[in-house]
Amino acid sequence: MDSDRSLRRASLTVAGTIIAVVAGLWLLYAIRNVLYMGFVALFVSVAVEPAVQYLDKRGWRRGVATALVFLVLAIAGLGVLASIVPVVISEVSDLIENVPAYIESLEGLVGEWLNIDLLSPRAEDEVSGLGSLFDDLGPGLAGGLLGFGSTVVGAAFQLFTIALFAFYMVAEGPELRRTVFSFLPARRQREMLRIWEVAVEKTGGYVYSRVILAMVSALFTIGLLLLLGVDYAVALGIWVGVLGQFVPVVGTYIGAVFPVLVALADDPLTALWVALGLVAYQQLENLLISPKVTSRTMEIHPAVSVAAIIIGGALMGGTGVVLALPVAAIVQAVISTTINRHSVIAEAQELEEGTPESSPEGDTESAPVT
Repeated sequence: MDSDRSLRRASLTVAGTIIAVVAGLWLLYAIRNVLYMGFVALFVSVAVEPAVQYLDKRGWRRGVATALVFLVLAIAGLGVLASIVPVVISEVSDLIENVPAYIESLEGLVGEWLNIDLLSPRAEDEVSGLGSLFDDLGPGLAGGLLGFGSTVVGAAFQLFTIALFAFYMVAEGPELRRTVFSFLPARRQREMLRIWEVAVEKTGGYVYSRVILAMVSALFTIGLLLLLGVDYAVALGIWVGVLGQFVPVVGTYIGAVFPVLVALADDPLTALWVALGLVAYQQLENLLISPKVTSRTMEIHPAVSVAAIIIGGALMGGTGVVLALPVAAIVQAVISTTINRHSVIAEAQELEEGTPESSPEGDTESAPVT
């Protein structure tokens, strides 16, 4: 009897545990968008915290200081979009209009070299009629544009929600931290406070160093494009600066493609000079400018950077790619301040330096270092 009762109790416990786990997983899945926005908002709040603290120490009310910082960020973001979007629309429109001319030019060039006709007369007629084809597709594209518009509205709502979360996290930051710390003992509170300070310092250093590098890159690109007479120099310079600095690893190359394509539409030689100038600047930045600007921020090993980008992209898409390096910097900084490190033994140093092997077994003295 007692064994049957114990078995029923154990069965109910297991069943209840399984139900609770399933319910918890279902709840996490149901609120995954809220968790995503909360994580991004937390990072944004950490990133703008140094600027708000700077104003707070100079007598600004924290709420007003937070509103000013977010207003500056919003104006900067809208300015970047306002400068880039018209260029994209104009270039895409020009590309569509000039597709027949491009194909005919390519056909003539290759035909002269190889003495062959790439396009039959019928194909040429079809190519020359591409403009009317796009006009015929207009009604069908309307539905796609409507769907795109709804996507843009959804993204704008999500961005507004993230900004709202981040604003209250920063404006009410001290009260929020006091509430969280009140649930922890004094020793844990000191550890959490140290982790918070490290996170703010490293994230702020990363973001502001990226802003400085983006400004320098944008100014150089604007000057280069103006010198070469490329259209949309200011917008393309902003595009190269922002994308090259805030999209890790591949952002530099993706950002350089656009101005090269715009220059290519006018003159292939100009496009070549644009490409050479941007590559030369990238080497100059890597060797001279970036080390000076980021000398007080944390360096991340290239392998760690690539791994962080891959993981961030897999978990959060494009947002994860942008946040990958600052999050990795925070994690690395927290680990370096919370985990004790020890001095390296002499034998390991000798192996790393490539010195001769140590003395035979039994001799405790290490071989002399030359």
